[in-house]
Amino acid sequence: MVTSPFNGEEAFKGSGAPSLSSEVSISSNSNRVFLDSQELNAASGPFNLCCSQAYARFTELKRLKLHPGNMTKERDDVESCSANVYKGIQSSCVDQFEAVKACLSNNPDEWAQCASARRELEVCSVRNNLGELKK
Repeated sequence: MVTSPFNGEEAFKGSGAPSLSSEVSISSNSNRVFLDSQELNAASGPFNLCCSQAYARFTELKRLKLHPGNMTKERDDVESCSANVYKGIQSSCVDQFEAVKACLSNNPDEWAQCASARRELEVCSVRNNLGELKK
């Protein structure tokens, strides 16, 4: 049998990327929602406003090229916050959300025309303390 200097660990290392921690486990997040592209585009403003800390932490770890397996908690935080915001929109801001979706659908090449509808949805999301804002 030929021995190789490659032990598999190198596959997890990029330039400057930390290696996968041995204590990392994959968690399941039962608070998931599945959005189509229209819903995701419509809710993007409230997601950014109401989940800014979770998004910033996740983005910073990606910038540092941390192995995705070491970002399970941060990924779950983003998913959980986004799901909570979406559920809050569905219960408190559904009219504004539907207005944004309709505007985006009616103006596929001119989303700037939907700025006021987006703003109303964002204001509703903040007023209702969705996501991280309720802490």
